[in-house]
Amino acid sequence: MPINWIDYSIIILYLFVVVYIGWWAMKKVSNFDDYAVAGRGLPMSIFFAAIAATLCGGGATIGRVAFMHTTGIVVFAGLMGVVINQIFSGLYIAGRVHNIKNVYGLGDLCGLYYGHAGRLVSAVVSFLFCLGLFGVQILAMGAIMQTATGIDLIPAALISSAITLAYTCCGGMLGVTMTDAIQYVIIIVGISLCGWLAIDHAGGFDVMMANLQAAPAYADNLKIFADWSPVQVVSLFFGFLFGEFCAPYFIQRYASTKSAKDSKAGVLIFSVHWIFFLATTAGIGLASMALQPDVKPDLAFTNLIRDVLPVGVTGLVLAALLAAVMSSAAAFINTACVSYTRDIYNKFINPQATQAQMLRQSRLSTLVVGGGAILAAITFQDVFGLMLYVFKLWPSTIIPPLLCGLLWGRISPYAGAPAMVIGGLSYLLWSDKVLGEPFGIPANLVGMGINCLVLFVIHQLMKNRPPRSGMYAPEQL
Repeated sequence: MPINWIDYSIIILYLFVVVYIGWWAMKKVSNFDDYAVAGRGLPMSIFFAAIAATLCGGGATIGRVAFMHTTGIVVFAGLMGVVINQIFSGLYIAGRVHNIKNVYGLGDLCGLYYGHAGRLVSAVVSFLFCLGLFGVQILAMGAIMQTATGIDLIPAALISSAITLAYTCCGGMLGVTMTDAIQYVIIIVGISLCGWLAIDHAGGFDVMMANLQAAPAYADNLKIFADWSPVQVVSLFFGFLFGEFCAPYFIQRYASTKSAKDSKAGVLIFSVHWIFFLATTAGIGLASMALQPDVKPDLAFTNLIRDVLPVGVTGLVLAALLAAVMSSAAAFINTACVSYTRDIYNKFINPQATQAQMLRQSRLSTLVVGGGAILAAITFQDVFGLMLYVFKLWPSTIIPPLLCGLLWGRISPYAGAPAMVIGGLSYLLWSDKVLGEPFGIPANLVGMGINCLVLFVIHQLMKNRPPRSGMYAPEQL
């Protein structure tokens, strides 16, 4: 069923507003500091909105509802890991990162603890991590545009990703966070309205649940652990617990606020907000299962909006969904470009680069990020599956060395880069793409375990032999 011209008008107005904000921010960005960390002047309210809008992206909306159709509510057992990691980040990570001077992103922290070698490996992993997650958002944006316009998925994805690339390239972190503030308001109003109206359309919560429980097709979907083994549930939980923990776009934002107090408070407030968002998307997923049991899972959320909601509200909620996805996509693009410029170009290609040269490199690199992510999205057309794969690779490479540096600080500089490389390769080798997870042991647990083992062994061997110079000597920021 095509959407009404009023709904089209609302979506077009939203797109015009975000492009205008990007153009406005471009006039405010005069150097790399402005582009990368918004001049380190974000107030807590804007910082909170940026964190919230970034995490409410394609995987957290379209992907989550699709997962409920295919597998069930077991996803929410895993998603509690996000709440825990955000509380921990607020208490122990965000303020600590802000207080380290001259940090632009994850590469600076790894360079501080593990030298040029740690910076280089973490920069490559961060860039690929953001590239994969941007691919998730491309697929999600394409699904929304496909629902609204009827055009094929790939052309729809190209159009929406081009708009996101444009305003991110122009405005950098300032443009991204200012659009995030607008998008966050739209997301909260639109997604909440969608949840309420969808459940009402299904006859109310009690009727909806009674109908679902009477449907044999959803017998396993409504079980908290479905038919998963304990090891699978633990793997999913750890995937979300560590999947975006200390992600590069969070580190970048922690360094962008006015004070450590703002960083800490913003993250802790977000952790409470995330529980509300989990409940809302759970309601939408259940309503979708009741109202459209035969829908293609990746189109479940967008089709629900188009076919169930009234005129005007449809446009608002589609705009909210598009806002959720575009805000995440913009964060990933910006972080990937800053990582390349700061950690590769400035440290290894042109160490004497001026702020103006680094700003130009950041803007030009958006083309590389956009092109690479589009290829990833075309190759792997599964929003939630791609997100989970990327999430499980991240902790296998980065998390143990980063936490040892941030929270302990006495780890041997020689240990970081080898642990990242060997942990990541172990995950890839053990995963279902290669060995197929022998003995049912999840690849992310194997990757993290081997990462920790390499850290421990090298630290014990080299802890009394600190490097004086070379690739492993800790950097001065």
